[in-house]
Amino acid sequence: MCECDDCECCGCFGSYSRFACGFCIGLAIVAAVAVIIVLVVGYGHAAQPRFEVEDASLARFALTATSPTTTISYNLTLTLAVRNPNWAMGATFRSLEADYLFDGQRFDRVDVAAPGYVLPARKTAVFRIASGADEASVMLGSAGVKAYRRQSGKGVFDVEAALSGQVKYQLHSTWCRLEARCPLKLQLAGGQDAAAVVFQKTTCELLRSSQRGC
Repeated sequence: MCECDDCECCGCFGSYSRFACGFCIGLAIVAAVAVIIVLVVGYGHAAQPRFEVEDASLARFALTATSPTTTISYNLTLTLAVRNPNWAMGATFRSLEADYLFDGQRFDRVDVAAPGYVLPARKTAVFRIASGADEASVMLGSAGVKAYRRQSGKGVFDVEAALSGQVKYQLHSTWCRLEARCPLKLQLAGGQDAAAVVFQKTTCELLRSSQRGC
């Protein structure tokens, strides 16, 4: 019985030894190239997470404007979906926070994901965030106060959730900054038109990172 070792196996094929050796070497090269392509495509470039606000409700939104301070009392519930579009790399979050803004001014900041949270490849995580404050300071000028009064008359407020954080992808060493903007049009619940409160699902605008490797 013929025993083969490495390229000596070519002798086992008799007159087809050269063809068999060439075929084996060709398969090995193709397999090596395929593995390299998979590694480069799967781990070389990281796609940033995608954010979508699936639902949001505003139970209270009251402004108190007394010189020299302005405060907002609010209760807001947010359902945020975070998707990792990478098919091979998991994403680890060092931080993920949401700033709530009215008329471009921040009135609160809430944590979305705990430090060290890992989102596997091709998976979506859903975070439900409920927050509120009795007197959240906000630097609104006269234009901001007028915008509040105008929107209060309609019972619909333009609030923005500005997402920020840091993420690192599997086999990468760089912590990448994340920034996204989620404009929300929120109707105040509990009013005369409470039955008409309908939230339109919002896809957040992801801001491009200028970091190398991100």
